[in-house]
Amino acid sequence: MFLTSEPQAKSSDSSVLVPAVALAVLSLAFLPIKAFNVSLFLALNSRHSPYSDTVWLGFTTLGDGYLLAIILGAFLLVNPRVTCLGLCLLILSSLVLHSIKFVFPLMRPAGVLESVHVVGPLLRAGTFPSGHTVASFAAALALVHFCSSRAAATGFLGIALLISLSRVFVGAHFPLDILGGIICSLAVYMLLLILIWPKIEPFIPDRPVFSARPFRIAVYMEVLAALTGLLVYAWFYAELPAVAAAVAVAVLAFLWTYYRKQKAAGQV
Repeated sequence: MFLTSEPQAKSSDSSVLVPAVALAVLSLAFLPIKAFNVSLFLALNSRHSPYSDTVWLGFTTLGDGYLLAIILGAFLLVNPRVTCLGLCLLILSSLVLHSIKFVFPLMRPAGVLESVHVVGPLLRAGTFPSGHTVASFAAALALVHFCSSRAAATGFLGIALLISLSRVFVGAHFPLDILGGIICSLAVYMLLLILIWPKIEPFIPDRPVFSARPFRIAVYMEVLAALTGLLVYAWFYAELPAVAAAVAVAVLAFLWTYYRKQKAAGQV
């Protein structure tokens, strides 16, 4: 399995050092991206076709906070620490995200430009930073933190980047919003690792504990959330219902498979 109970078999210092370097590099890119923000947006957003629109809308759907939460919740049956770190990152980064949006109520591309190719909902306000970017990188960083495979870690971050870029192609965000979202997620990840996670991690098991009532309740809530995603969220709230439904079905299948695996091993 590509997930371990330890963060990539690395020291806590290196767990913070790598994102710190990435944060510094991305921060240096802020002013150059800002200078070409509109031209970059127009260059990317103008590249579209019916097929590519569907693909990018699929990626943007995958970045919905609700879907990412149930994906992270599924790891309760593998390593509950992944779920706890991921949900903490999602919640804290969301709070930071909305605080920034409140302080800097900037307009989206459709609110300031005449020609924008929009796929999905037409949004005009609250552009900086991108919520889908913040959520997707929060989830990816939680998985990477416990990932023992460099290829899998690269894959998680690659998917998060594609979700982020999809927000430009569907006309919802400027490139600067994407960069701001990545920076936001990295900053929250680092602060969480330094200030909060070391205090709560010892109290979270690194294996499923079906004998503990709180764990069973958490699993029941995860199943309910996945069913709600399949029956309600996918068809009434998701940008592309088929993708949201597929994610919910995959999560339910994952839960069932790992439950049977744990039961066969006599751990249930």
